[in-house]
Amino acid sequence: MKKVTIGDKIIDENSPCLISLEPGGTFQSIDEAKKMIKISAESGADAIKFQTFLPGDADRMMGKKDLKVNYDTSEGKQQELVYDALKRRELTKEEWKELVDYSKSQNILFITAPYFPETIDFLKEIKIDAIKVSKGDINNVLLIDKIAKTNLPIILDGREKFSDVEKDVKICEDNGNSQIIIMHCPSGYPSENAGVHLKAIHGIQKKYDFPVGFADHSVGGIMNYAAVALGAKMIEKTITSDKTLNYVEHYMSLELDELEKFVKNLRAVESALGDPDIIFESRVSDDTRRSLVAKNDIKKGDQITENLLEFRRPGDLGIPVSQGFEIINKITLFDIPKGTSLKWNMFNNE
Repeated sequence: MKKVTIGDKIIDENSPCLISLEPGGTFQSIDEAKKMIKISAESGADAIKFQTFLPGDADRMMGKKDLKVNYDTSEGKQQELVYDALKRRELTKEEWKELVDYSKSQNILFITAPYFPETIDFLKEIKIDAIKVSKGDINNVLLIDKIAKTNLPIILDGREKFSDVEKDVKICEDNGNSQIIIMHCPSGYPSENAGVHLKAIHGIQKKYDFPVGFADHSVGGIMNYAAVALGAKMIEKTITSDKTLNYVEHYMSLELDELEKFVKNLRAVESALGDPDIIFESRVSDDTRRSLVAKNDIKKGDQITENLLEFRRPGDLGIPVSQGFEIINKITLFDIPKGTSLKWNMFNNE
């Protein structure tokens, strides 16, 4: 697996997964965004992820302002104008810089998705740590070419046709930028269990030598734990101050008081993965194994049969039970009382 470096974090085969928490569309003000950054950092997360919209960007992006997105809430299924969802995310350049600086003060990486070429220049100027290419821009070759030229690490959202991702990888590599992470991201707000397709993580791993991550759109944290067990090297999970808010993304997000446990659970799963070669080592002590002993009195010259053998702990009293086949038909050299631990010097060598 190729090594990717984001800020002071290394993502490779032997590293912990990079945990990125996303308030991208769920904060209501810059003060709330700061609170989410602070609590994410305190939870032990590695990164915070936003979507950078500047004033007027929602108008620039939406040629049709009547497009709607379907999503679930605590009160059932809802619809919202995409324009409204994007408009809420707009902050001024000064506010975005303030969030980047605040993230640095909290020692948490800042990742964001830009949507216009000028935004890319601005983000490089304020020293963000990595750029995410969102699902809607995976086929935006001009934008991706511009992003690749920044030499910042690039996170590709693999939710759409993978042929588009393949093209993106080539664009990045042609620009000399191989600092790439590819995310498996299920569709839906939220994703249904059967729509998560966790095995796609292995599919991407077989195709590329880049780190593969998982961007979660399901309710709760369970899919992320499974993704880490499958080898995901980055986790991206949406967060909110209140999952009951009737806007897109809140219902499927984790609330702030859930973050510390979420991060601990991810690290626990990582720790439990351990070493695959452990199956070639003994994990059972001699105390729990057994040795061969005389089940009854055995006379000199008797031939050993199975009904003359007993198994008794520990496994280092004499002949171990693992050599049971080898002792069958051996002839005793002298009398052996019942309960005696059997040793090879009690038998002929034939």
